[in-house]
Amino acid sequence: MKINNINMVIFILTAFLMSMACGDKSKSNNIVDPDTNTPVVGVPVIYETDMTLDVDDVGALAVLHGLQTEGKVTILGVCYNEVHKLARFVIDAINTYYNRGTIPIGLYYRDLQDPDGSDYFSDDNVNDVDNMAFDLSNNTLTSAVNLYKDILASQADSSVVIISVGFLNNLNDLLLDPDGYALVEKKVKLLAVMGGLHGDGFNFVRHGLVDQTQYVIENWPGTLVTTHVGADMITGETLTSTTPENNPVRRAYELEWGVGPNKGRSSWDQVTAMYAVFGTEYYTEDWDGGGSLPNGYKWTFSPGYRGYAEPKNNSQIEREIERLMTLAP
Repeated sequence: MKINNINMVIFILTAFLMSMACGDKSKSNNIVDPDTNTPVVGVPVIYETDMTLDVDDVGALAVLHGLQTEGKVTILGVCYNEVHKLARFVIDAINTYYNRGTIPIGLYYRDLQDPDGSDYFSDDNVNDVDNMAFDLSNNTLTSAVNLYKDILASQADSSVVIISVGFLNNLNDLLLDPDGYALVEKKVKLLAVMGGLHGDGFNFVRHGLVDQTQYVIENWPGTLVTTHVGADMITGETLTSTTPENNPVRRAYELEWGVGPNKGRSSWDQVTAMYAVFGTEYYTEDWDGGGSLPNGYKWTFSPGYRGYAEPKNNSQIEREIERLMTLAP
């Protein structure tokens, strides 16, 4: 095809402007299918997070990266169940720091009631984590449901572990998708969920999502185990003294309200991530009893189907979380 000089100039200018738009964080909303052909070493995991209000989500992702560095897990994808427009850049900054910036990210594209803000990323502070080094591009973004289906379709049967430390809206939508449900039933080995067994006031009910929580607990076709230990297990205290300034995990802990340099935060999400990977090696599983939601829904434990887990030794898990969070890429 021949293009005259004027048209050539217009063509080049248009291409330049389009490339600039793709590099602008505010423009990265395209939904495309990512490459999910990741070689798997160790436990294949998908991390489901509300990484916004609290910083233990950051710590849990750091733990998973540390475990991948040691050959114990492969992070197949990260799915985000909050709606903050900058969170994708924080997630990618962490992945990029660990030299895994191509990990695909799945987003929740609906509205949430009273969405959360953050202390470690915002539009106001150029020193926030969302402005740290990242390599996010459109081919790493998709909807969470699409990402789950793409990843699960390529994995071995009964192999994938999903770690949910946020809300269950993405997983609710996945189960409502007939193809998604079938893939969960065939491909997922375990869903490990951070949430309180009785009267949970955050993960299971926030943003008016209690009905979605009930649907997942009631309809998940395989093993679903909850944890809620970690309030008294403080980790992240040595990030400032042992890791470099360009570490986005360190930066998040330094900026989080109530934390700051050389301080730590409760480790609910890290505890769930560790259980998902190590199971009964470090945890006690309880298959007797049950749980309940504030809307009145109750569920009963059943061996291999619904249960609860907590560490055998809190101090041991706390030390291991701190080690993994500070492990060099």
